[in-house]
Amino acid sequence: MQFVRTFIAFFDTSSDSLEFRRAQYAELSRQVPLMYGIVVINMVMLALTHVDRAPAVLTIWLPAAFVVICVLRAIKMMRARKRIPTDEVIERSLRTVVWLACTLGAAISVWSLLLFGYGDAYAKSQNTFFTGITIVTVITCLRPLKQVAPAIFVLVVIPTIVFLGLQEHEVFRAIALNMLLVMGGMMVVMQRSHSDFRQRVEKEIELAAQHRQLQSLNGTICQMANEDALTGLANRRCFFERLEQQIAASTSGNEPFAVGILDFDGFKPVNDIFGHSVGDRLLQEVACRLSSSLPENALLARLGGDEFALILLTPGSDEDLQKTCREALDALVPAFVFEEGSVTVSATCGLSRFPEAGGTAGELYEKADLALYYLKQNDRGAVTIFSDLHAEENRQAAAVAHRLRAVESEDVFHLEYQPIVNRDGRAIGFEALARWDDAVLGRVSPDVFIRAAEQAGTIGKITMPLFRKALQAARAWPDDVKLSFNLSARDVCSPKTMTALLEEIDKAGIDHGRLILEVTESAIMQDFSRATLALQAAREKGVCVALDDFGTGYSSLSYVRRLPIDRIKLDRSFTLDIERERVARDIVATMASLCHSLDLECIVEGVETVTQMQILAAAGVSGYQGYLFSRPMPEEAVGSYLAGQAGRARRPQAV
Repeated sequence: MQFVRTFIAFFDTSSDSLEFRRAQYAELSRQVPLMYGIVVINMVMLALTHVDRAPAVLTIWLPAAFVVICVLRAIKMMRARKRIPTDEVIERSLRTVVWLACTLGAAISVWSLLLFGYGDAYAKSQNTFFTGITIVTVITCLRPLKQVAPAIFVLVVIPTIVFLGLQEHEVFRAIALNMLLVMGGMMVVMQRSHSDFRQRVEKEIELAAQHRQLQSLNGTICQMANEDALTGLANRRCFFERLEQQIAASTSGNEPFAVGILDFDGFKPVNDIFGHSVGDRLLQEVACRLSSSLPENALLARLGGDEFALILLTPGSDEDLQKTCREALDALVPAFVFEEGSVTVSATCGLSRFPEAGGTAGELYEKADLALYYLKQNDRGAVTIFSDLHAEENRQAAAVAHRLRAVESEDVFHLEYQPIVNRDGRAIGFEALARWDDAVLGRVSPDVFIRAAEQAGTIGKITMPLFRKALQAARAWPDDVKLSFNLSARDVCSPKTMTALLEEIDKAGIDHGRLILEVTESAIMQDFSRATLALQAAREKGVCVALDDFGTGYSSLSYVRRLPIDRIKLDRSFTLDIERERVARDIVATMASLCHSLDLECIVEGVETVTQMQILAAAGVSGYQGYLFSRPMPEEAVGSYLAGQAGRARRPQAV
């Protein structure tokens, strides 16, 4: 029983690996047809020499049957080379080759030995030659199969040797001995050849596996080179490569597409307040929300920090394009909730269209960036497509920047002052407002030249001269009238500028408590940590801090409660609809109550009618600023205003 199991196991071809069996099949598909061809030629030649000597069954019918079988097998193997077989077909074919080799080998051997007795000495020599050549051909061609050589030796060689050894003539006994020695040596050679074949195939398999591993590694490296490690989105390199490819494809196919740049408000404070781990998770969540809300064929990329970009392949009309991006931005509206706290961010998107905005990647990106920049200054949280308006804005900004470099700040900039009053209409302070009347450009809006000076890094050259002028003007005011002075983002984040401002207060001999430094939310969020430290240092000196334009930036209570401030100034947008909409009144009342709870002054800008003031007073607002009380005035007019303020408080008139 054990012998049977061992015998069956020896002929089992499924014990080898799939890769090795495939290599065996490929080798045999080339060798087997040749082997059958040689065997057929040998059989035909042997049969022809015995036609007149042996029975027809041995010279015609049996050889014909063998030839048919060999030819059919050869044709089948030749056809198989044109197809990619399955593993099951390969296993079945290998098993068939082994059993056919053994069966046909034994059958043909018996046939040749049966013919041996019908021939003369020459025919017997041919028979012996046929047997030897056939054996060598079979074991050589079937070298990839380790089972064939031993099986042929046992089933064919040994019986043939015994048969020849029993012949009377000593030549056949010598042939038998020679065959035994030669075939024994052939068995060793074939086994070594099979071993070499196996080693070669296994080496090829190993090399193929290493090649696949290297390709996988290269693919991983390539993916890493084109993928943002944090979010899994395309990175800057991949974005611009895809943009170049899309330009080439769209140029040949005349297909429009759009490029978008997204900038987020609220990211930097997250790192400062909650830590970088929360900031990283926020970026991942933002990437996930944006990806799920954009069309499937859109490419979303993270260019770095909190800057994202996208390529929209089927933008449609301008309205469709803006709607698509608006829906993506709306996906960011719900708060992002983490264990450390909830975070709210908003995004602004500038777009450019191909080919209208440009024909190169640099032009498209630049135009989208210009559209984004325009929105960040005028309408944060919106979506816009680059147009001539943005180009003109850029041209004007360049002209302003050029003039800023050409003028002396001490001479060309001046201040106007707008009063801030209490409920009685009495001025409790004045806000100093920067003005620039240029000989070339005419009157330039403060938003424009301050922004240009910030970008050029020269805002400090404007801030310090104007601050000295404001301090000089305030020295002539009553001691209970305060001076409010606006600081830009660069000012509040510059330790050098903040130190210089405090030194100027000391030089002017003014009580630090009379000074109020006004900063916007967006300025603080440029660098929350540094701005907070700078403002805290100012407060320690007795200077008050006001959060200006509240409601136009982040308006997050989680930020407000961490800021060292004494006053909140509600933006004029709160007063626009306060007479018509109850919601607007409720918001102001809520903010006034919040300020009272936090022990903060609540000042509202943009008050223009008596009704507005009455509503604000009823809501609990403590201070007001707007045209109802006065437009901004030159320094010379402040004294007259203070002298007549009691009368103006009793008889306010809209302007």
